[in-house]
Amino acid sequence: MHKFDTAVMLPDTDAAGILFYGNYFRKSHEAYEFFMEGLDFGLEFVVNESECLLLIAHAEADFRSSLKLGERYSILTEVEKLGGKSFTLKYDFVNAAGTVCASIRTIHVAVDKKSGKTTALPETLREKLAQHR
Repeated sequence: MHKFDTAVMLPDTDAAGILFYGNYFRKSHEAYEFFMEGLDFGLEFVVNESECLLLIAHAEADFRSSLKLGERYSILTEVEKLGGKSFTLKYDFVNAAGTVCASIRTIHVAVDKKSGKTTALPETLREKLAQHR
């Protein structure tokens, strides 16, 4: 599991001063980028050097309670499923009291850069993702 600590900033909020629902996805993607960097498979590497891209094929969210302006929270990222061509990540937004306020899931699919067709996940990436199940 990977932990990303952050806070609700003013541009993240709606008119009520709570984290705007669309920004949960943006913050999840920030956590994803740091998670992937920790696996030595950062997005710069994927875009510039890898033979495949890791495209998001599906995203979903469950909201349980609000996060308010200035509130500190953590995003806990874990590999929920690992397949031959795809993987599912779960992001739990946890406030300082330890309450899971929201959960996001994203399914990432490996796509060959040249053909545009799905392909097997690189074995080195599969091995590193398996360590976070």
